[in-house]
Amino acid sequence: MNRTQIENHLREIIAKRVPSSSPESIDMDTELALIGLDSLGFSWLLADIEDTFDFIVQGADILKLKTLGNTIDYVETHVSK
Repeated sequence: MNRTQIENHLREIIAKRVPSSSPESIDMDTELALIGLDSLGFSWLLADIEDTFDFIVQGADILKLKTLGNTIDYVETHVSK
């Protein structure tokens, strides 16, 4: 899976968890909390990432997933392994 595919999947997942956003409106550098992703939504986001990309997000790595760009980078390194 290439970076563009990962980005498209993540945009869809985030937009599903933050109904007030659309996939196109999510900026790469905006913190996910600022677009309305609360702690419950973030938990669901992690589950969606794990299901979609078939790997487990490690507890210590959760802090790395602050923005869409950070999340794409993280997923990309784990999907390409």
